[in-house]
Amino acid sequence: MKRISLCSLGLMLLLPMTVQAQPRWDAPSFMRPGSPSGLTLAIIDTDPGAGIGVLALWRGAAAPTGIGFRAGITEAPADEVAGLIGIDISGSLSGPVASGQPEVLWWTGAGVGLGNDVSASFPLGLVFGWTAQDEGVSFMPYAGGHVVLDILSGPGDDLDLDGVVDLGLDLAFSRGWVMRFGAGLGGRESVGFGVRIPR
Repeated sequence: MKRISLCSLGLMLLLPMTVQAQPRWDAPSFMRPGSPSGLTLAIIDTDPGAGIGVLALWRGAAAPTGIGFRAGITEAPADEVAGLIGIDISGSLSGPVASGQPEVLWWTGAGVGLGNDVSASFPLGLVFGWTAQDEGVSFMPYAGGHVVLDILSGPGDDLDLDGVVDLGLDLAFSRGWVMRFGAGLGGRESVGFGVRIPR
């Protein structure tokens, strides 16, 4: 299973990287084994786009249980504003693991970027994550990648396949606060910083 996962990730990273004109909903992904339940509010910077955006993520249960929802707004090229809406589902490929051992998560979803054009995006990805604890703080780094089928609607309708490297780190504190960092490299360059608000 580990060999299959590593080969799949390698194929993702070898896909041609394309530059699109519409911001996408899936980068940064903020997806890892155990992505926290509840509400995360994040500031994002995506390319394409020339400015900062805001994103809200909601999960009823920690990944891979349940469905994740996200919605946000960000600046698109030519000083336009784009809306981002998406949902994700996920599953575990690693089963129960001991503390500190890597976990593997697959995920997929569907969403749209709404601006002058409309882009529908359908990602499929793998993420490797770890958990370490020290003095009441849990460190949860993750790395992976995903491929995305993009359907572009507007002038010059198009169908594209894109590839992204996903990196991130969650820091969980004893009172329920989680600081979340995420980045996307390749065809969907992006960076984001968010906070999961305790229930």
